[in-house]
Amino acid sequence: MKKKNKKNNILNFPADISKVERKVEAILFSASEPLDLETIEKRLPNEKNIEKVLEKLQSHYKSRGINLVCIRK
Repeated sequence: MKKKNKKNNILNFPADISKVERKVEAILFSASEPLDLETIEKRLPNEKNIEKVLEKLQSHYKSRGINLVCIRK
């Protein structure tokens, strides 16, 4: 008798996400409205390259049904 392979329905989140990426993610997902880059930078004054962090998060989420988009630069 053959064993059926059960499909794992658990999402595997990226293990390599940094602390700053987690902070930016928390800021974005807790906001009640779209945020501009300056607002995010004000909330994380000691962090650099927030734009690169946003690009990395956008890449992480593009295949997960969440679209992080830049409305205006």
